[in-house]
Amino acid sequence: MKRRVMFRCSDLIRLGLHGVIVHKVRSVLTVLGILFGVWGVIAMLAINAGLSEESQRALRQLGSTNIIIDATKPSSNSGQSGGRHGALNYGLTRADVERLKTNIPGVKQCAVMHKSKKNAVVGSKIISVAVAGVESNYASVSNPTVVAGRFLNEMDSSRRAPHCVMTSELARDLFAYQDPIGRAVMLTDIEQKPFLVVGLIEKLPHALQLQAGESGRCIIVPLSADRQRFGEVSVERSQGSRSFERVEISQCILEMEDEKAVLRAAPVLRELLERYHENRDYLVRIPVEEIRLKERDRRRWNFMFFMIASVSLLVGGIGIMNIMLASVTERTREIGVRRALGAKRKDIVVQFIVEAVTLTAIGGVLGIVIGLAVPWVVENTLQFSTKITPATLFVPFAMAVVVGLLSGLYPALRAAKLDPIEALRHE
Repeated sequence: MKRRVMFRCSDLIRLGLHGVIVHKVRSVLTVLGILFGVWGVIAMLAINAGLSEESQRALRQLGSTNIIIDATKPSSNSGQSGGRHGALNYGLTRADVERLKTNIPGVKQCAVMHKSKKNAVVGSKIISVAVAGVESNYASVSNPTVVAGRFLNEMDSSRRAPHCVMTSELARDLFAYQDPIGRAVMLTDIEQKPFLVVGLIEKLPHALQLQAGESGRCIIVPLSADRQRFGEVSVERSQGSRSFERVEISQCILEMEDEKAVLRAAPVLRELLERYHENRDYLVRIPVEEIRLKERDRRRWNFMFFMIASVSLLVGGIGIMNIMLASVTERTREIGVRRALGAKRKDIVVQFIVEAVTLTAIGGVLGIVIGLAVPWVVENTLQFSTKITPATLFVPFAMAVVVGLLSGLYPALRAAKLDPIEALRHE
């Protein structure tokens, strides 16, 4: 009994495959419709997943348990001015930092940074750089990658040591191919102030990039030395004029106990800052909130891309139904002969469904092959990050098979309902 069932199933499959092979051009055109639909879905999902992961990776570099507050220059009509030298006052203050540490629960540590613009001079080379004065615990909250020497430590801060750390890129620009460790770099303001290079980092911590710019031209010094040598007032020169700006703290990073503590602290922090900064001269970044928003956006974009690309599969399914209906008409006499020889209606249904599913399965497999290649091409030509997961491959293929099954069902039922006698008379 089992062998008979197996033979019967194999006969039906062979008949279905025979119908595909006989009509080669028609089958190829049908397969192409499914192929483009499948690889379109795979490519869109892979590109969206890659871009989303890249942006989330950048946010995670900020630290999912960190809250970052950056000083931002107020608009020209905000009227915030006054202070020494008629300087424009904006940004965070030491009092702000103390209030945040005192009133926000769950703070593990706090690291602050002060930024100013200087010229770095080595021999005849002069490069405009950002000077970031940081506390000794800045490294523990920003996680820089040290490639040579060391990062600034507690002793540098307590002694106000004229030590500095810079990126490998800036070191190459200043010292060419010489070893920069232990060499001096002049930071000019009104007078030249030498700083000794004690370490190199691979690139700026992501939090510092937000303040110093993406160029990597930034020199990191102890905050105590920065305040002693440069003060808090910086001079902006442009077209023969100059202006003064006074910023006590350019950036403050609060490291919280965990992500839940971050979410609890966020509304308290914003309320405290709004109370003492009417001009909104600060920017709050909470990476864990942004990561969750990115994940939500990724799901929305995935759904949208999925629906757009699925239109191709729908068009392919309509093509399959059209071809199968034409095949039923062409093979009416064949259906009549099979029914006369004892084939049941369900055998006719299975035969035509096998043909439809075979076409979509072939298109789905070829679509997966091309879908795997397209993201690689996109990465190497457009420099987009892509990510392919098992779900990215399986879902479009499963959709293609379901489309083939549904598209072949109506033609198969129509073929099975043909009257055997009428079918035998068909010319």
